[in-house]
Amino acid sequence: MPIIQTAPFLDLHVHTREPGQTDKETMKTACAAAAAGGFGAITAMANTSPPVDTPEWVCFVRERARGLSVAVYPVAAVTVGQKGEVLTDFAALKEAGAAALSDDGLPIRSEDVLREALGRANAADLPILLHCEPETEQCEQALYYSKQTGCPAHICHVSLAGTVSALRKARRGGVPFTAETCPHYMTAAAVGKMNPPLGTQRDIEAVLDALCDGVIGCIATDHAPHTEEEKASDNPPNGVIGLETAVGASLKALVEEEGIPLLAWLACWTLSPATLLALPPPSLAPGSRADACIVSPEHWRFDRADIASMSHNTPFIGRELFGRVVATLRGGTFTYKERP
Repeated sequence: MPIIQTAPFLDLHVHTREPGQTDKETMKTACAAAAAGGFGAITAMANTSPPVDTPEWVCFVRERARGLSVAVYPVAAVTVGQKGEVLTDFAALKEAGAAALSDDGLPIRSEDVLREALGRANAADLPILLHCEPETEQCEQALYYSKQTGCPAHICHVSLAGTVSALRKARRGGVPFTAETCPHYMTAAAVGKMNPPLGTQRDIEAVLDALCDGVIGCIATDHAPHTEEEKASDNPPNGVIGLETAVGASLKALVEEEGIPLLAWLACWTLSPATLLALPPPSLAPGSRADACIVSPEHWRFDRADIASMSHNTPFIGRELFGRVVATLRGGTFTYKERP
């Protein structure tokens, strides 16, 4: 496989932890981790303390990201306080700079609220990213209301074969939707406490098949930093970090092991998420913004020293990955990473 030169990757699903959880991550360290992983842009999910559920908090996120090397697109909450009851002001959130809507981390339990949210998101021309729990059951519900409202639901972090089956059925029925999965759902790595949890080998194979044939069109990290004390507690929070390992883990699982075409893998990290967020498609054409990522097709061992995030909760420490980001181009200046 030759050296890969591509537009920088876009991560649809990142928990930057600002405001209010800066013992886990900050906007600055999240962007450092993203840059180390080859990302030129990330979202900032809304489940912070307090949640990003007003235009003022959207502006706060944008201000905290100002001047950083990675573009940050705020995702605002669907419901006030992420309580699943009262919808936020979608139009005002969009005007403030929200790129999408999500109550990620908390499912919207009320069918009436979910249906109304999809309808209003469609009117506001904002994508809605849904955390489905129980995964398959709520995915089917969301797809039903997507067909009713005409608003494409985006199903986050797909991990189960049953959910893949629901997505296949929806695609055959012409239901509008998009879906993502994460690198840790493509491998049998012991990820610890997750929501959704890592599935069986059958689930992993279903997720890989769905990526290979395009039923799942996006890959995202669901980067979820937590402190070591929290993860070592009797009731640890869900989630793993993933920005630094995203390229190496997914390229290994999909291209090297499953044989998915390289361009299809690249689209999952670039064109597909950009299309979902209505961003200009990434380009390396003459006259386009001079940002790029260089990936060397090599096997390498991921170690703790490779982590730029404040947190270290990852299942990939000590594992062999395939595909290493060796350089990034920002505004016409190449930055080469230190090599061991």
